[in-house]
Amino acid sequence: MAFLYPSFLWALAAISIPIVLHLIQLRRAKRVEFSNVKFIQVSKDLTASQRNLKELLILASRILFIVFLVLAFAQPFLPASEKVQPIDSSQVTIALDNSLSMQNLHADEDLTLLTVAADQAKRVLDIFPSTTAISVNTNSNYNMAATIGSADAVNTLDQLSHSTRPFVSQQVMNANQAGAEHVFLFSDFQKSFFEPSLLSQIDSSRIYHLVPLKAQGTSNVFVDSVYLADEFVRPGTEGTLYVRLYNAGEKAIPDCPVKLVVDNVQLAALSIDLPAKQITETAINFTIRGEGSKQAWVEVEDYPVEFDNLYYFVLQPSSRLSITEISGDDSSPLQRLYRNEPLFQTQRFSPNNIDYAHLNGSDIIVLQGIEEVPTALVSTLETFVQSGGTLAIIPPATERGNSYTALLQSLAIPASLSAGSSTKTSLAIPNRDNPFFKTIFADYDPKMQMPASVRKLVWSRSSEDILKYRGGAPYLSRFDRGQGKVYLLAAPLQPDQNELVNHALFVPVMYRLAISSYKQEQQLAYRLQNMTITIPVQKQAGGENIYKLVKDSTAFIPEQQVRGGRLVFNVPPDLEEAGFYQLQLQDKTVGSFAFNYDKQESLLEQYSPEELRNFLPKDQRQVHIYDYSDTFTVKSEFEKRFFGVTLWKYCLILCLIFLMAEIALIRFL
Repeated sequence: MAFLYPSFLWALAAISIPIVLHLIQLRRAKRVEFSNVKFIQVSKDLTASQRNLKELLILASRILFIVFLVLAFAQPFLPASEKVQPIDSSQVTIALDNSLSMQNLHADEDLTLLTVAADQAKRVLDIFPSTTAISVNTNSNYNMAATIGSADAVNTLDQLSHSTRPFVSQQVMNANQAGAEHVFLFSDFQKSFFEPSLLSQIDSSRIYHLVPLKAQGTSNVFVDSVYLADEFVRPGTEGTLYVRLYNAGEKAIPDCPVKLVVDNVQLAALSIDLPAKQITETAINFTIRGEGSKQAWVEVEDYPVEFDNLYYFVLQPSSRLSITEISGDDSSPLQRLYRNEPLFQTQRFSPNNIDYAHLNGSDIIVLQGIEEVPTALVSTLETFVQSGGTLAIIPPATERGNSYTALLQSLAIPASLSAGSSTKTSLAIPNRDNPFFKTIFADYDPKMQMPASVRKLVWSRSSEDILKYRGGAPYLSRFDRGQGKVYLLAAPLQPDQNELVNHALFVPVMYRLAISSYKQEQQLAYRLQNMTITIPVQKQAGGENIYKLVKDSTAFIPEQQVRGGRLVFNVPPDLEEAGFYQLQLQDKTVGSFAFNYDKQESLLEQYSPEELRNFLPKDQRQVHIYDYSDTFTVKSEFEKRFFGVTLWKYCLILCLIFLMAEIALIRFL
C-alpha cells in the first residue's frame, strides 16, 4: 500500500489528545447534584470495571476516528499491476462492433448488444481525463475516424446505429490509431468473422482490452439460398422454387412461418419444422403473371435478429433458345420435337447451304446425320465451342464419314466412326441422381424397358457419360472443351438403328440436351460482398457509356469494363443495403439485381472469454480479455490494473462509522 499525500500522516500524532483526556478523566471524581430527590426515577449502580470498559470503547472509537480521518486525507492506494505511461497524456481508441449481429439481445438486459456496448464504452470513457484524445472506430468509419474529445465521443456513441458492413476485426482494431495507448474492443466476437490469429499479431506499442458481450442465445433462422426447378422463367406457367432454410440455433423450431412474395403480392405461405443446426429445403409452387422481370423475396418470421428475415431475388423472363440443326433430312425428328416448344427458336440448314453468320448466334448446333462435314464448318464449330457454345454430334446412318475425323481431332475428342455391327444392344437404366435427368422421372422404375441401339460412334474418356449400353460402353456423353460443351450420340436417329427415337425417353433427353445450352444471364440473387458480376449487354454506339446501380435516389458507379459484348463490374464497397438495384445506362434501366447480406453475418455463435484467452500466446501481455460482466466491473477492473485501487473512500466511510459508534456509546451505554 502507498500514499498519495504521505505528509498528512504526521497528523496521526493527534491521537494523543483523546488518550490524554481519557487518563485525566479517569482520575477525576464526578459530583452530581440533585435539587430535588423527585428527579431521581431510577437508581443504577455501576461497578468500576463496567465504567472502565465504556471509557475504553469510547477512547478506541475516538482514536480510530482520527486514524481513518488522517488516512482519508493521505489517500492510500494499492499500486497498479500494470506499468504504463501517465494516463493523462495518452490517446484512447474505442473500437465498437456495430454489425447487424449486434441486434441480438444481451443475456442480462432487455437491450440490444449494440446499446449495451455503447453504454459500457461511455462508462469506460469516465475513467480518463476530459483532455484525453478519443477515437471511436466502428465498422463503417474505421478508415476515417477522427480524434475527438470525451464529450464528442459520448455524443458519437449515443448516435450509433447498426452498420450493414461486416465486422472485420483487424481493420476496426488497427485503423487510425497513431499514438493510441489503450484500445477497447466491444463486440460479440462472432466465430464467423473474428480472426483469432489477430491476437498474436497485434502492435506491441498498444494495450488492447477485449470486452465480449454475451447474447441471450444464438438462435437465428435465415434463407441460405433459393433456386428454380426449371431454369426457364415463363409467364403464365407454373414453376417451383426451392428454398433452403438454415436454423443456426441449438433448438429445433416448429412451424416456422415462410412467405413468398412476388411484385408485392403474396403468392404462398406455409409453416416448416426446422431442426437445429441443419439446412431444410422446401418447395414452393407459384405462377408468374405479366411480362418483364419480377422482384421477389422469401420472408421468414424470426426474432430478435431480423435483418436477414428477407431474402431478395429477381425472376428474369428467359429468352428463347436458338437451336440450329445441320441436316440433310427435311423431315428430321428434331425439327418436329423442338418446334412444339415455344421456348425454342429452331433453324435448319443443309450441309451445302449453311449461313455461317447465323451459327455464331446459336445456343446449340446439332450435326444430325450428315455424311460430310465441310472444311469451313470444322473451323467454325471449333471456334463456336471454344467460345462457350454447345455442339451435339449425331452420326450418319451410312458408313461414310471420313470428314468427322478432322472435326473430332480439332475438338480434341478421342472418338471415331466405326462400321460396327448391325446388332442392337439395349441401353442401361439411367442414373436418376444424374443432374441431366433432374425433373425427368416423376415415377422412377428401376425395371423400366430400355431401347436398343447400334453403335456407330465410338469414344472414350469423356467428361461425363449420361447414358450407357448394358455392357458399359457410352451411348450419350458430354465433353467439356474450352468454355463450351460437346455431346456425342453413339447411334443415328434412324428408327431401324436406334429405338430411342420411338421411346418415351427420346423427348426428355433431346429436350434436356437443348436446355443444357442455356446460359443464365444472371443469378437469381447476389451477396453484398466484394464480387464480380458478368452479364451480356448490347453494344452502344459512340459516347462514354457508364453503367450505374440505382436504388431509390441513391446511385453507385461500379468499376466496370465492357468486352466481347459482356459487361463486367465489381459490386461497389459502399453498396451496403440489401434489396433491389436497377442497372441503368444513360438513365435507362437495362437490368435488375437483388442483393442480400452475407450469410456469415447470420451465424451468431460467439467466442467466450475463456476461448479468446486460449488463443493468446503465453507471453502475450498486451491483450486483456474481460469476463462477461456489467459496465461497472469492466471499469473497476481497468482501474485496478492501470490506476491501482484507491482506498480513501473506504477510510472516510470507516471514519464516519467510528464517529457514530462514539455517539452511540456515550448515549446508550
